[in-house]
Amino acid sequence: MEILLKEAKSILTPQRNGFLAARPYPFTHSLSGYVGCGFGQTTCGLYCYAQFLPNWHFRGFTAEWGHAVQVKTNAAQLLAKALSTMKPQVRHKLRIFMSSTTDPYQPVEREYQITRQCLEVFADYDDLDLLVVQTRSPLAARDLSLLGKIPYACLSVTIETDDQIYLKRLKGGPPLEKRWELIRESRACGISTQITVSPCLRYSGIENFGQRLLRSGANRLIVDSVTDGDGSGGERTARSPFAQVEPDWEDSDHAHRLYRYLEEYAGGTDIALGWSIAGFCGITPRYLAQ
Repeated sequence: MEILLKEAKSILTPQRNGFLAARPYPFTHSLSGYVGCGFGQTTCGLYCYAQFLPNWHFRGFTAEWGHAVQVKTNAAQLLAKALSTMKPQVRHKLRIFMSSTTDPYQPVEREYQITRQCLEVFADYDDLDLLVVQTRSPLAARDLSLLGKIPYACLSVTIETDDQIYLKRLKGGPPLEKRWELIRESRACGISTQITVSPCLRYSGIENFGQRLLRSGANRLIVDSVTDGDGSGGERTARSPFAQVEPDWEDSDHAHRLYRYLEEYAGGTDIALGWSIAGFCGITPRYLAQ
């Protein structure tokens, strides 16, 4: 793994257009403590749209996607400075997604702990609107006690399939059972928790997968497909390694079937359900009345 340690100039990236700026409740900023992602060596690296973005190509890495990571060593300090200089009414509007182009709990987080340091900063403030921490890594369990101190935090865990054999046949990834356990532990700590089936890959059976999602304890469920979720209507995915290993990559019927199943059986529960972009941007603001 090629590791580049570098001080960043800023850490909160305004979201004025694109996926995170969509309705009904857009995010105001994204936060990425790293550039590049070690999980790029696993299944998600096959379809991850971040490998096509300028912030990856302009970093001067010699290694391929998944084999190089830039660590923003001063991320927490930049965040602390940004939040401390904001007036409370400005912080009330902050809706931060952590993160859209890398996993905050990728393997190098064990050593560098950039995500943990940022969470420690957030824990000093109770007046932001929303912080979504998006991951597929069981390493997030390390910080559940810290996340529990942040009243506006939501742990979002990717479970793209319930078929471990299929996942392993592609390029693997963090074990699914450990991700389910992370969700159970998160809810036991009282943390708002959502599952993102994003993108929805082939699964073992709609009833098995659907019922496990509904009984997981998660507050929110989001279903997505590669064509809806790659930010380009599928054009990025068409250029990705995923399109080479999955001839039927454009077929999103299984994703829509799963969403309709959840829609039918989530009725009468407190589980919020969302599709793709509107689902990710569907968390009601804390300060909506204001």
